[in-house]
This record gives sequence, C-alpha cells and structure tokens, in this order.
Amino acid sequence: METAAPKYVVRSNGRKEAVLLNVAHYRRLLQRIEDLEDALALDRAERTSKKLVPYDQVRKRLKQAGKL
Repeated sequence: METAAPKYVVRSNGRKEAVLLNVAHYRRLLQRIEDLEDALALDRAERTSKKLVPYDQVRKRLKQAGKL
C-alpha cells in the first residue's frame, strides 16, 4: 500500500486538528478497512459456529426455496 505525505489542518495554537488526504488514497483506506472488517467477521463466524454449511449447499437450498 502506497503512503501519501499527510497534510494537516493546524489550529492557531499549533495543535494538529485534522488530516487531509486525496480522494484516491481515502478510498483505498476505506476499502482496506472494509476488507479487514470482512476478515474479522469471517474469523468470528468460524470460531463461534457450531456447524458450517458449504456454499454450494446453501445456494441449492435457496434455489429450492425460490429465493434465487
């Protein structure tokens, strides 16, 4: 992941108040966060699930129920 030099909004007392990012970098950061959240959710599901059902079986059941 490429890094961009941060640009800051600074208060009159010199304290950093905000960070400015270009839109492309911001979108990449959001995508990365979403990917990490998905990975965490999958990990949590695998740890807490009593029984995992293969995707093919789920898809077959949904088709039989008329939901696909």
